[in-house]
Amino acid sequence: MDSFLFQILIALAAIFIGALLGGRLASLCRIPRVTGYLVVGLLIGPSLAGLVNLPTFLPAEVLGELRLVSDLALALILMHIGGLFEIRHLDRWRHRVLLFSGSEMLLTFALVAASTLGVNLAVLQKVLPGLTLWQTSLAFAMFLGIIAVATAPAATLMVIREYEAEGPVTSLVLTLVGFNNLVSVLGFAVIAHIFIFPDEGLAVLMMRMGGPVLVGAIIGFFMSVWAQRLELPSENKILMLGGIAVNVAICRGLEIDPLLASLVLGMVLANSCSRWNRLQQDIRQVDYLLYVIFFVLAGANLHIESLAHIGLLGVAYVFARTLGKWLGAAIGARLGAFGDSEKAYIGLTLMAQAGVAIGLASQLAHHWPAGGKLLETIVLGAVVVFELVGPLAVRHGLVRSGEVPILALLQKKAPVGALEGLHNVVHHFRSSLGVPIGHDLKDPGDILVRHIMRQNVDTVSHSTPYYSLLKYIAHSRYDRFPVVDDSNRFIGVIDYTEIRNLLFEPALVPLVVAGDLTTTASYCLKPDQPLREALKILQLHRNVSYFPVVDSDDEQKLVGILNQNDVLAAFRRLGQDA
Repeated sequence: MDSFLFQILIALAAIFIGALLGGRLASLCRIPRVTGYLVVGLLIGPSLAGLVNLPTFLPAEVLGELRLVSDLALALILMHIGGLFEIRHLDRWRHRVLLFSGSEMLLTFALVAASTLGVNLAVLQKVLPGLTLWQTSLAFAMFLGIIAVATAPAATLMVIREYEAEGPVTSLVLTLVGFNNLVSVLGFAVIAHIFIFPDEGLAVLMMRMGGPVLVGAIIGFFMSVWAQRLELPSENKILMLGGIAVNVAICRGLEIDPLLASLVLGMVLANSCSRWNRLQQDIRQVDYLLYVIFFVLAGANLHIESLAHIGLLGVAYVFARTLGKWLGAAIGARLGAFGDSEKAYIGLTLMAQAGVAIGLASQLAHHWPAGGKLLETIVLGAVVVFELVGPLAVRHGLVRSGEVPILALLQKKAPVGALEGLHNVVHHFRSSLGVPIGHDLKDPGDILVRHIMRQNVDTVSHSTPYYSLLKYIAHSRYDRFPVVDDSNRFIGVIDYTEIRNLLFEPALVPLVVAGDLTTTASYCLKPDQPLREALKILQLHRNVSYFPVVDSDDEQKLVGILNQNDVLAAFRRLGQDA
């Protein structure tokens, strides 16, 4: 066998087995599996091996060959993020999300730029050939500031999927990640034109900015048309993977940014393809394998040695970016009139940084070696910090916001032990041979409602006008909506299936408010009810998808919402029928 082919096979084996072990260890330590995958990559990659003089499972030449997989995975993730830019989805927030995103990005850029500018002017006084101290410092500040805006879409999305997060904070986080990367890529092109390519015409700048947009839009349009002719889920998967591969290949051939093109591709698909949700569901059945490879390779590409070389500029970058994301998100949430959870926790969920920032820093080093090499070292060192700490921050923010079911956390604490696993294998083998055996499964009925319910609940004020209510309903995935009074006391629910066919006299419509359409919820649950009791209520109301959960001592205090599908899933996970 060819020696290089043997190296690639060994690398793939190390990636999959290492990811399995790293993911399980991360779960035992109550941290996101993404962090486990990154650490595995770091352990088997060339950076750590070079520091301790040990052989590596992933030498640099193998990483180069496997880069294609990373490119496809990151492009797929950015396409998914772009899909959140549905016009009808954004219309729910309108200008509020722009205020939020603009505040967070502007403060991050300003703090990083100001800190790096001050450090170089006052302390380092690094001067590049042909530039004055002020010009050098300003260039460093502008480039590091715009790179700092970028947020790692892959790590954020994977943590959300792992912990089954769902709710207003989760939706807003993914949208903000999309805005961050869009502005970072476009802003980088403008700043590069000013400092690196001042002699190039405006047409070249428009090509750098508009080329990816045009390529992504065209491919997205053709994929939307083609999707209408497909019937099988397998065909949808092939279309999605094939479209992404074509997108990356064309962008690489034209030397334009494939990440921006992938973001635009997702935006076009989401707004032009009526089967977008079906395409997403089908591709999610196979994309996790790509993501696992991506994160292990990302860990292997982390330059841990760069931590020793980032210096004072790197320290300023890390602290200023952290403060900018946290403080900018808090201010943006206030300006956009968002809730307390958005104000407190979204800043944490925007800390991760990796692929987009690395790509921009690599471009900078390639086109501007004089200063780009130094800035690339700073970014790579900071990425080591943000990529390892970022997923933990995302997890913390989502859990504290109440959008992660407690059951998703409890499962990470109690994996099957080695002896229990061996016991199960032996018993299953005996069953296959026809030898009768007993089964001793945990009873999911012992799980409490509070372990599965989602605590961060979107509510409707009883004074909401009728047309505003319809608009809110149109942008929601739910079919029932808890209603609260001016004191935030729970007074009942609105059932969309019951009001959608109501007819009002045109003159009366302006007088109708949410309180007029509210009915008392006779199917409320309590947080300390076991699922066996809750299931009886669910079976009596099979047409109800979402059940309000009220405080055991105060039935006017809404503490969560329970999805009937989550209850059924809890029984399925433990091998019992509901």
